[in-house]
Formats: sequence, structure tokens, C-alpha cells
Amino acid sequence: MFEKDMTVSFLLDFYGNTLSEHTRTMLSMYYGEDLSLAEIAESEGISRQGVRHAIKKGEEELRFLEEQLGLAEQFCRLRDTAARLTLLADGIAPDADAASLALAEEARHCAALIYAENTEEG
Repeated sequence: MFEKDMTVSFLLDFYGNTLSEHTRTMLSMYYGEDLSLAEIAESEGISRQGVRHAIKKGEEELRFLEEQLGLAEQFCRLRDTAARLTLLADGIAPDADAASLALAEEARHCAALIYAENTEEG
């Protein structure tokens, strides 16, 4: 028996559309719906081993795409940067000078743009 690597579910969000419909369906059932190999096999009319093979193949494809393109990693870095911008902006006292308050507002605005652009794609 093999354990689920839940990072695959995250990668599926980024690269799922590049997989064949068959492979994407298997991965979605396994990771998204938390179905067992036996349940998927019964649903798809194939052997349990066939399901396992499709899942392993799909996982390899997703990992390869992430290695080559790095979209999930880039998304995480941008999300973390936006969170840091927000924290820094929130750290400026409400009674600070006008220039500091303007910088804080601009930092919040930039963070909001990062969040908005990355949630549309990711």
C-alpha cells in the first residue's frame, strides 16, 4: 500500500488540465473525493492495479511539470510575499506620519493585487 502525498492535490490545481481526462479523473477521485483504489476501480470498470498505475503516472507527470515550470512554488512565494506586505503595513501605527501611512496603504494595495491575480489563476 502507498501513502497519499497531498502535495499532489495542490499540483493538480495548477496542472490538472494538462493531464488526460482519464488520469485527471483518477487523481481527482483519489485526492479530491478521498476514494479508495477499490472504489475508483469499481466506478471506472478497471482493475485496482490499473487505477494505481494511472495515479502513479499522473503524480509523476504533475511533479515533472512543477520541476519544469515551478508555477506552484511561484504561487506560494507570491502568497507569502503578499502576507508579509500586509503584516508590515499592519505594523505601522495608526498615528504615524502621513508618508508612513501612505506607504502602509500602498503595501496593502500591492498585497491585494498579488492575492487577486494569483487566486484567479491558481
